[in-house]
Amino acid sequence: AAILLLFNGDILGASGLISSFVIQPKSTLLDPTNQWKLFFLVAFFLTSRIYLWIVPDALNDGRTGTDPDMQIASPLGFLLGGFLVGFGTRLGNGCTTGHGICGMARLSLRSFAGVMSFMFTGILFASLMPPSNPHVRETPEEYTSENYAPTTTTNAIVSVIAATVGVFALVGLIRKTSSPDDVTENQFDEWNNKRRKILPSIGGAILFAVGLIVSQMTIYSKLFGFLDFSLMPKGSWDPTLVMVMGGGFLVSLISYQWVDGYNLVKNSNALKCPLGQKDTVGKFSIPTNKIIDGKLILGEAIFGLGWGMAGLCPGPAMVLASCGHPNVLYRWWPMFFVGSFLAEKAKSFLSPGTPSESSESAQDALCSGENGGTDGSKDGNSYGATLS
Repeated sequence: AAILLLFNGDILGASGLISSFVIQPKSTLLDPTNQWKLFFLVAFFLTSRIYLWIVPDALNDGRTGTDPDMQIASPLGFLLGGFLVGFGTRLGNGCTTGHGICGMARLSLRSFAGVMSFMFTGILFASLMPPSNPHVRETPEEYTSENYAPTTTTNAIVSVIAATVGVFALVGLIRKTSSPDDVTENQFDEWNNKRRKILPSIGGAILFAVGLIVSQMTIYSKLFGFLDFSLMPKGSWDPTLVMVMGGGFLVSLISYQWVDGYNLVKNSNALKCPLGQKDTVGKFSIPTNKIIDGKLILGEAIFGLGWGMAGLCPGPAMVLASCGHPNVLYRWWPMFFVGSFLAEKAKSFLSPGTPSESSESAQDALCSGENGGTDGSKDGNSYGATLS
């Protein structure tokens, strides 16, 4: 999050990054504004795979299936959980990264409200749902590691998806960049600024993937171990997630102290332009929406229900899908996309005649591209098409 903010001027948000592929697939894959997002995904996939190759037991979960008190999501639980997370994060414009790590770090009251909403419903659902529920839970006797272990088929599917994204990324990279006569110098600088976002995005993706795996946020018992407060009296409640989010929040908070206008302490060296951007056209794309409305509260509450249902939010689900976990790849992610798509339609219905994304959209995505480019320009594609 800090790398993307300081070098690119963008906000990290896993839910918007992925949902943009179903909301605006053409723009996400072809618009030069979104090119660095493709490199982010490919780097994230390769990092997850390489880490698992080096440390084969990195995703092993010794508690799930052996501890009778530990929640185990059923196939239906993964389906419903994915749908609710997709719908909720799109309606509320953020998840644990967008609102939790980035939004709270800039002391956004809107993000604090969103985080409280999804934390409350996530904890409530996981704490009240008995592990023996026959519909959305599996018992240790019903649990089969086959639904959690990568297979040859799932690995092949994920590899094909990553390779396809990689092809689009490389095709965009070799587009013509020489400035035609009808393109102004500023437009050409903006075009090159989009290219300059690629390397920081790759670095951010590597750190994001490694951080999720090392912190064990990809292990179900760590996630349910925190969300299920009924484990406290039994002495088996796990506070790891609090420490991980707290650490991410602290690093993100420090990074904002180097962004002019967001520093709590006077800093003469605060940046007016991201480090990786040319200062004549580069700028920070930081959300300014301060409205705490029904869509935010309802959306994040729905996200929390999905989180408590399957124990997954988008970041960890990206790692598990990259590593070929069947339940995540076959059930959680497809329903996430369905939920995101329907939420986008619901937003248009709830706010007819207004743009589908508010200024908060940058928080929800690594550039969702709803209003043009990540740099906030509404016509970011016009000169890009000319140069390509």
